[in-house]
This record gives sequence, C-alpha cells and structure tokens, in this order.
Amino acid sequence: MDLDAADFAIFFRAVHGYSPFPWQQALVDHLAEHDDWPEVLDLPTGCGKTAALDAAVFHLALRFEAPACAALRMALVVDRRLVVDDAYGRAKKIRRALEVPTQVAVEGRPVVAEVARRLQRLAGDGEPPLMVRRLRGGAPLESDWTRTPMQPTILCSTVDQVGSRLLFRGYGVSHRMKPVHAGLLGKHILILLDEAHLSEPFRQTLRALREIGKADIRTVVLSATPGESLNPPFRLTEADYAHPELKSRLDASKPATLEVVRDDPVEAFVKAACKTVEQLQRKGIAAPAVGVVVNRVGLAREIFEQLIESGQETGSSAVLMIGRSRGVGMDRLDKALDSIRTANRSRKPITSAPAGSRASDPQSSPVQEAPDGTNPGALFVVATQCLEVGVDVDLDGLVTQAASFDALRQRFGRLNRSGRPISAMGMVLAIAQDIKKSTDDAVYSDRIAKTWTALLKMGRDKIVDFGLLALERRLWECELDVTDLAAPRSQAPVLLPAYIDLWSRTSPPPAADPEVGLFLHGVERLSADVSLVWRGDIEAADLVARDAKQRPDFVGLLRLVPPRAAEMVQVPLWSAKGWLRRSRNYKELTDISDAVERDNVQGPNLDRGPARRAFRWAGADDPRTGLVWPDALRPGDVLVVPCEYGGCDAYGWAPRSEKHVPDVADEAARPFRRRRHAVRIARDIVSNDEQWARISAILADEVADGHDLLKRLLDALPSELSSERTAGNDDDDTVWPRQVREPLEALHDARGGRIDRHLYASGLPDRGVILEAPNGLVNDGLADSASSEAGPATEDDSLSHSSRRAVSIDAHTDHVVDRVRRFVGMLNLSAPLASDLQLAAFLHDIGKADRRFQTMLGGGDPWNRQDGPALAKSGRRWQKGAWERADLPRGWRHEARSVRMAKEHPRFVEAHDPSLVLWLIGTHHGFGRPFFNFADPNEDRVVNETALVGPNGNEKPSPGPGPQSLAFEFKGRDWAALREALHERYGVWGLAHLEAVLRLADHRASESEQRDD
Repeated sequence: MDLDAADFAIFFRAVHGYSPFPWQQALVDHLAEHDDWPEVLDLPTGCGKTAALDAAVFHLALRFEAPACAALRMALVVDRRLVVDDAYGRAKKIRRALEVPTQVAVEGRPVVAEVARRLQRLAGDGEPPLMVRRLRGGAPLESDWTRTPMQPTILCSTVDQVGSRLLFRGYGVSHRMKPVHAGLLGKHILILLDEAHLSEPFRQTLRALREIGKADIRTVVLSATPGESLNPPFRLTEADYAHPELKSRLDASKPATLEVVRDDPVEAFVKAACKTVEQLQRKGIAAPAVGVVVNRVGLAREIFEQLIESGQETGSSAVLMIGRSRGVGMDRLDKALDSIRTANRSRKPITSAPAGSRASDPQSSPVQEAPDGTNPGALFVVATQCLEVGVDVDLDGLVTQAASFDALRQRFGRLNRSGRPISAMGMVLAIAQDIKKSTDDAVYSDRIAKTWTALLKMGRDKIVDFGLLALERRLWECELDVTDLAAPRSQAPVLLPAYIDLWSRTSPPPAADPEVGLFLHGVERLSADVSLVWRGDIEAADLVARDAKQRPDFVGLLRLVPPRAAEMVQVPLWSAKGWLRRSRNYKELTDISDAVERDNVQGPNLDRGPARRAFRWAGADDPRTGLVWPDALRPGDVLVVPCEYGGCDAYGWAPRSEKHVPDVADEAARPFRRRRHAVRIARDIVSNDEQWARISAILADEVADGHDLLKRLLDALPSELSSERTAGNDDDDTVWPRQVREPLEALHDARGGRIDRHLYASGLPDRGVILEAPNGLVNDGLADSASSEAGPATEDDSLSHSSRRAVSIDAHTDHVVDRVRRFVGMLNLSAPLASDLQLAAFLHDIGKADRRFQTMLGGGDPWNRQDGPALAKSGRRWQKGAWERADLPRGWRHEARSVRMAKEHPRFVEAHDPSLVLWLIGTHHGFGRPFFNFADPNEDRVVNETALVGPNGNEKPSPGPGPQSLAFEFKGRDWAALREALHERYGVWGLAHLEAVLRLADHRASESEQRDD
C-alpha cells in the first residue's frame, strides 16, 4: 500500500493509543517534503520531544527504497547515565508494535503493518524490523545492533558510549571491532542530542566530523534551552498552544518556596520532604509522590536511608535513583515507577515490591515499603541529576537542592508534568556553603550562587512559580538573561585532521593517541569512567594465585559468559582506583555526581590500603585482557571483580558496602539465549553445601559428554523450584534455587542438540563446570521475541577457522558474496562501488589456500589435510599447537596473503577502484589498519608452492611482498599510503562503512555455517 505523511497520525495512534500533538505531525510533514531535519527542536520540557523517534522511524519507512534520504540508525544521546529513560521505553513500544503489526490497525488502514513490511525489507530475513538497544556500558562482543549495515536501529545511550565508538575508540569495544562501530555510527545516522546544553562539546565535535571527516551524520538538538542560536529552529505552533492537553501542561502552576539550609542538610531535606507530604495530603492528595533531588550520590543515599527509617512508622515508601546502577536492578525500578508515569493519570499507589524482595534487605529491591507490605502513605523518589533528563515521571511535590538555573528548570519539569488540576508544591533548598560567591562547585561552578540571587529577585515572598509559561513571563518582567545562570558549557578543543587520522588507526592504535574525552566533554570536563562487573564464580584468591593451574581460565570463562551491559556499573576512574586500593576516604568515593564533574580527572587525594586486583576484559583476543592492579586502569576498561569485594547494592555503586554483591550475569545474559546459552555450575553460584557435594562427586567422574553430564546434574538435584529461600529464614539451604535449575533445563532446547562441557580449570575439576549450547536455544522462553533474537556480532578467530562442518573456500565465498550483494542492493550504492565490494568478497579468503594454513586446519599434521577443494573452515575443533606445527609464523594473517594473491588473480582487472578492493580484503578481520604485526620470511617459497583453487582453475601468484611488509607497493603507494588516498576519496567514516559492509557479510555467513541447518 501507499504511505504518506498523513498516515503518521494513524501510525502514532496505533502504537501509543492517542493522537500526536500538532508539532509532531508538522515535523513529519516537514521531513516528507524536505528529507532534512531541523537543527534544533526548541520545545518546552514535557511537550513530548522523544516523539522525534516516532517521526524518524516513520520517515525511514517513507524512504525505505532510498535509505540515504533518511536515517537507518537513530541514536538518542544524553550526557547522563540512563536509569529509567522514557526514550528507551518509547522505542521498545514502537518495536513491539512492528513485531505484531496485524494486531494494530486504525481506521481500517494497516499502516503499522506497512511500516513493518518496509523496515523488514531493509533488515532482512531473520532480523527484527527495528532493533532497539540501550548502550549503558562497554560490553565487548555485545554488539547485536551491528549485525547488518542496514538494520533499522534505535540506540538510547550516553555521550561517552556513542561518542567513543564514533571516534574509533569505543569504550569496551575490541580494537578489531572499533572500525565497524565507527563506520555504522558515521553513516546513515541521526543523532538526537537530548538537552544539548549538557553536551555542547560533543555537538561541536559532531559538526567538525561532518566538515573534516566527511561523516554522514545528521544532528538534531532536543532542548528547551538550546543555548546558541541554531537555525532553523522548530517550535510549537499556534495549534499546540490551543491543544487542550498541551495547554494544561504549559499553564500548570508550580510554586516553589526558597529556603537556606544552615545546619545538617540530610535532616533539612528529610524534614522538607515530610512537610511537603503533609501539605499535599491536606490538599486532598491521599498518597502523594514527592521527589527529592540533590547534587551528589552520597547525600542522596543518606537522605534515602533517613526516609526509610521514618517510613517504618508512617507507612510511606521510598525509591532511590542514582545513575551509577546496574541495568538488571533498574529494570525493577522501572516497574516500581509505573504508577507515576505521565501517561498514568490514575494515581495508583505501589502495593508491592518486585517478586522475591524483602523490605528489610536493601540488597533485594530498589523499592522500600511499609513493614506490612502495603503502601498507604507517600512515595519518596530520591534522586540525583539522573532525574533531570530521560525520566518521565509526574510528581505531586518536589524538594530540590539549589543548582544552576537550567538544572532546576529540568527538575521542575517532572513536577505535575501532565498538567493535572492539583495544587503541586515545590521547595528549593540552598545549602549555605553552596551560595557563597567564593564557592566553585565541581559541577555547577559559581552558577548556584548566581541562580540563587536571581531566584530571590524573581520570587514573591520567596516563592517562585516554575510553571512553563509563568517562569518565562517572570524572567521577562525581571529582565533576566538565563544564559549566565546555566551550568558552565565547556568547549571542545579544535579538532585537527591529524587527530582524526590517529583515531582511525585501530590496528595497532598509535602510542600518541588524542584523548577522546576532551572532544566529548570539553577541556574542563574530562570524563573518565570504567565499568565494574561482579561475578560469584571468581574468588579473590584466584586473582592473586601465582600458579595459573590454581585459578580458573578467566579468558575461557568470560568468552563463554561475557560481561553484559545490564550487569555493569559505570564509575569514575579515580573512584574505582580508590575502591580497589581500599582507600579509607569513603566520603570522597561516594560523594560523586551523576553529572560530569569539572577538573576532577585524577579525583581527590585518596589514602591507600592493601590493593586488590581486578580482571580487565577487552575480548578474548585483545592484549589488554588480563589481571590488573588499580594503577594500571585506563578509561573505558571493563573490570570483573569477585562478589566478595562488595561495592554495589540494589541501588548501584556503594563503595562503603562490604556485603556480598549478587551475581546477575545469568539474568543479564537471558535476552541472548536464542543465539548462545551457557549455564555456570560453580561453588559460589550453588550456595547449598549438600547439593554442591553431589555436584562435586559428579564432576570428579570427569563426564565428558555434555548431554550425559546434564542428565546426571538434573537427576542429582531436587525438582522443586523456588525463587528465593524460605521467607524469614536466611539459613534455609534445602531448596534448589530457580535461577540455577531453570537454565539447566533450558538446555534441552539446545539448537541442533549440541551441548558442550567446559571446566573452570583443567587441573581443578571440583571448581565447577559450564554447560554451553553454542548455537543457542530453539525456544528461549521469552515473551520479548526481539530481544531473544538479538545476539552478538562475532569477531573470533576460532569461528574464522572452524564450523560445525568443513566449509570450502568456494562455498564460504559464495555465502559472503550473496550477503554483500543484498547489502549493497538495499543500501543503493553506486554500481562501481557495489561491484568492487562483491569482488572484494570473492577474493577475501583466497589467502587461506596457503599450504600451511590448510595444514593447520588439519590439526597441524600435513597428512590430515583434506583432499579436494581448499578449506575456509575445518569441520573439527580448534586444536592447541596446530598453528606452530603447521609452521605458520606467529601473528600470521590469511587476509594479508589474500591481498598479495588478489593482485595476480584474473578477476582483479574487473576492479573499478583496485586500491579499495585490496584495502577491503586486507582489513576484513580488523587487522592492518594500517599495519600488520607479523613477518613471513618463508612467504615467497610458500607462494610458489601454493595453488589457488577456485572456479577459475589453478593460478600461480607471482612473487611480491604482502601488505605486512614495508616493501609492499601498489601503484606507487605502500599499504599506509593506500589508506590515506582512500580516506581522501571516500572519507574516514565512508571507508570504515565500506569495511563494515564486507565484514558484517563475512560474520553473518560464518554464523550461518555454524548452525546445523
């Protein structure tokens, strides 16, 4: 069926159940006519700016036959750590509607079905019509949104996560995958900067990338305070001001009392919050929701603990929201706040905590409630700056710490957000020290004092109305310029072409590497975070054991159960160092902000205690992976630590806590079970002594077959399931926990019936075992089918060499060429580019015909080489030592050999741009950008003995050094000079995108060859 801009209203109603605001329809009309986004959506808070995602998805559907006119990928970026972001929830709602489009038709027109059909055509068979992901932390190999170059995608993330990937330095991304992430984020992408005043340096950097690096990036600022003039602005229309719902939001009164705190701030905020509840109850709001927003995590925690204590008598409940939290726990918090969402007009109180929680145990749930399990009283939402952006809640009252004017405006945007006919109440408490003229706050500089002075001028009897229109009128009456009251906006350094050239060198990265944080947050706001992951099957003793045989195979373990973003907590680098050093300066470690702090690169001076080790994970093949001491940490590191270290609770980062941290790895990995499923059976995972004794006896028998071991484990364990121990009895070890037995039983659904067995340590069978379904599960048991379909994009040498069955070079080449042909067709690339990509796909693996490589595939024994066509992958498992036995040089790369052989292949004359074809062949595994790290002294001799077996018969390549040699030459250029010429021709990100097209085609072909079907 035909689709036009007028159908957007039907699409919107089908997805959300209500009609779009006039400005939202006007935006789609503009896109349909011009295919160009405004630079800024200058809209007041609470007017539905995140509907820009709906508009972007619909625009892509309109232009699906010419995706270059729209955006295949949309990234909503906020310079805050996402906790319960409305944008992510909205994106998932769009995705769910597209998954079952036949169930959502409005006015007899199946518009959603048509949008889904068009996006599915882009995504391809086996992929969801729309991928939705929230990038919370740097998780190596968790890159399911990078599966194909034309997958329609919505990313909800932070400046750090998107910006570092865009600049070829993705935090937590392996060196080999960095060009793929950069290529996808630098082409066909729309970046929506939510509240861009928080990320001005990043906006400046994006502009420079377009101008200098030829990046295909559309940037749109979503903000009520856009700062400098951006043209053309897109604002509310007259129809919006007359719209009943928008009018109620714009006219809603939000009076706030101004008070100075001179004594204990914790007591002052608790007292103010309780007073606000009492006043709201007197005004007829039986169970009010009151926000308490402060500027530091440490202060928020202390206030929360006091409110919990007082709530035991009043029956009130409290929620703590800090940005430095694990995604798994925050998903529960998301549900806890459902009753105060803007769309939920009925103010239903929370009546129960998430299943399995106990009110007396702060480890169990982020929601604390009354002792009797009911919640007749108020709901306190204690938060930091993470509440300012991306959290769609509708509060009845608000108590906030004084901050910059723009921060206060955002916080009050959560007060009576839906414009209900209530008497909302607010308070602004200024700590006396903060409003001194000499105070230079690490986040807000002197803006707290300046804002406080302005508020006193605006206030009538020390009351300021923060209503959207009322505040604008008062600012005009007082002739106040809010520019000087906003938080300091740092500037990005001048971006030189040389910096882009250095960043684009990913293999190996240069020693002199410009710090990307400067260009994401500015010179004065350098952000340096690391990600922490807690695992129960790693012990502190393992990290210090001198004998490798006495500790688990960390790399093997994490390859099977890799860290997932949902189990990570991002903390400042200096704070993580202090915690691992066991610093006693706990106040400094906890008193951090959810905003990026200024001039705090090194952090405060922390004392030292006996340091502890962590395991840095950057991918199985990355040299950065390994044990590290605190002083060796670097920005963006992913650190795995034992649960016994403490440091995290149900709410997030808690360096004071020494309690055992729950291991949530299985829960975080659950959405990926359809592609790979691993079950850990280890002593610290199984806390029941009796059951562990049975398991140890089974493991001592060294049962090699995975199916047999699974049967024996299930037979030895009770069939009764329980989600927790017996209520009120922490010593009850009689019940086998559901979170262990259920994953074991799920292995019965292993795809192809394949179950592999892996010991934690070869010399220590009693340490535990991992049972793996490497091909995933046929049925993962998840209702969220899109999540279960998503899996990691694999960049693993073992999969490049082996598969379930032997695959010849010819067969693998055909698979890759077919994938590339489809990719370039949907991307509407020019005929010469499409032809060159297919030619590169045809020639990319011919280097595997090397006699030594074929010997390696046979296990290192030349007598085991398979007769017939040369193999791309063997049908046997990787054998240790096969590489050395085959006489392959250390670090040898078949793609370098492919470059050398491609120059002599008869079909190479078909290349429209021969340099591009050679470059794509040489970099199709992420190496050689711009240098290879190996030497092959026997190359000439081996080349003369190698026959290229293919559809064109046997050809003998003539001698000539490969790209790993400084003597390599093609048309007067060496390998590095070839890269520079291609950058000039296609742009830095354009070339990376072309690499991604071939590499992802290779990944998907290899993935299909791994499956039994």
